[in-house]
Amino acid sequence: MMKNSKTLLIFMAFISLVFAIGSCNTSTNKSEKESQTGSKEDSVLTEDNNNEVDKKVAIDFKLNDIEGKNVSLMSEVSKNKLTILDFWASWCRPCMEEMPNMINIYDKYGNKGLGIVGVSLDDSEQDWKGTVKSKGLKWTQLSDLKGWESPVAQKYNVQSIPYILVIDQKGNIIAEDIRGTELEEFVATNIE
Repeated sequence: MMKNSKTLLIFMAFISLVFAIGSCNTSTNKSEKESQTGSKEDSVLTEDNNNEVDKKVAIDFKLNDIEGKNVSLMSEVSKNKLTILDFWASWCRPCMEEMPNMINIYDKYGNKGLGIVGVSLDDSEQDWKGTVKSKGLKWTQLSDLKGWESPVAQKYNVQSIPYILVIDQKGNIIAEDIRGTELEEFVATNIE
């Protein structure tokens, strides 16, 4: 009996660790979405027909900010040398664990040309706004409060959060799905 209890405790600790260091995932996978639409039109990445074939360009969108003002991604991108686009939610533990890093990066580079646009996948206005306030998130925060059903998250093919993109002033996606130390080093190298 004691051996089974010990095995169960080890198994439960392992599962907890997997959830703690992983990401918050959607239940619909990428291939299912593509087969339902029959195309990749909603893909975040598009080809720039003018110059480089493999250049990835961000898709513009408009969402309401925390004050109810309609904000365009590209209007924010045009103001900054670099813009971090961060998909997150208040209920996502890995997202909350990443927030101190995002705050640190914003505090270090916000006055050097870095902007951040947070897109919350919350469906509760109270949870979204409460988290922004309690965590002291000073950058642009947007949401349509539709959770995983957000058309913006679907356009960007967000499968798990936190999902972070770095966009240059021209709208080119120059880094995808990076966080932590890797994100900070990337910003430090590319902000100058």
